[in-house]
Amino acid sequence: MRRRSTIREVASRAGVSYQTVSRVINNSPDVADATREHVLRVIAELDYHPNAQAVSLSRNRTDIVGIIVDTVTSTFFAQTIDGVVKALRRHGRFTLLATVEDATQFDVIDTLQRSRRIDGMVIVLPLANSLSLSRLTPGRVPTVHIDLQYDMDVYGITVNNYRGARLATEHLIDLGHRRIGIITGRHDIPVGQLRLDGYRAALRDHGIPFDPTLIAPGDFSFASGVAGAERLLALDPRPTAIFACNDLMAIGTLHVATRYGLRIPADLSVMGFDDTPEAALACPPLTTMRQPLRAMGEMAADLVCRLIDGEQPEQMRYTVETELVVRFSTGRCPGD
Repeated sequence: MRRRSTIREVASRAGVSYQTVSRVINNSPDVADATREHVLRVIAELDYHPNAQAVSLSRNRTDIVGIIVDTVTSTFFAQTIDGVVKALRRHGRFTLLATVEDATQFDVIDTLQRSRRIDGMVIVLPLANSLSLSRLTPGRVPTVHIDLQYDMDVYGITVNNYRGARLATEHLIDLGHRRIGIITGRHDIPVGQLRLDGYRAALRDHGIPFDPTLIAPGDFSFASGVAGAERLLALDPRPTAIFACNDLMAIGTLHVATRYGLRIPADLSVMGFDDTPEAALACPPLTTMRQPLRAMGEMAADLVCRLIDGEQPEQMRYTVETELVVRFSTGRCPGD
């Protein structure tokens, strides 16, 4: 194995001090152009690569940003991570990825914040409750949250869940549906309540009485979508449309409808939320509300880089809107 060249060997070959080599590596302006070009040629000849840890210590920064997510197995989080990573790359920064499988992992996040291994953090924990999030010590490193719905004094990128759910329900109403079931998200986090509130607001604005029997509890999982659909489709009369508060539960609803021999959308319309890749692959392809997940990741990365560089952004929270994506799982109300 070839021995790695050292900074002093570069300095000796170039005929300059090792401090000059260091200034060239750190792109200091206090080096003449001719000297800089000469030192860079020698660095290339010797295939010299600075010790990253030593450079980070000298600059008091690592150019690494931590990304904290619930899981990497969900396409929801995968799209968000992709946006963060690509934007950080444009800023010349790298990524340290960590997942939070249970509450004890928040201790790991706290340790990461206290360490000198990262310059900032992007946290994507939309399913965390306020108690868990309160354990994250603020202020140790610049931090930006994605899809944080709590009223906390932190930087964040948030989606308008209330308006998105309202638009989703209005889409079904515009198709003539009046008996619209909903499979909710978790009741212990704001996103679930906000989407339910948007559903109820759309009904109210269109003069449709609210019927609590048309609410089926869910937790954003496929299994809860199946259970919620079975509960709603057992009603008499059954709903002509179901709004599931995420795509995974909507796909669970499609499975139940197929098992019951219902045609989608001739007998039952099904609406999702998120527009994950699975939505377009469902049978039939799912009508849903698109969250700009990659764009949110990019916005968060840009914001955390600004904070790391010492900027003071004009606002702390940024809200993005959802977009209706009409495919083949929604149609006119039967008999309309």
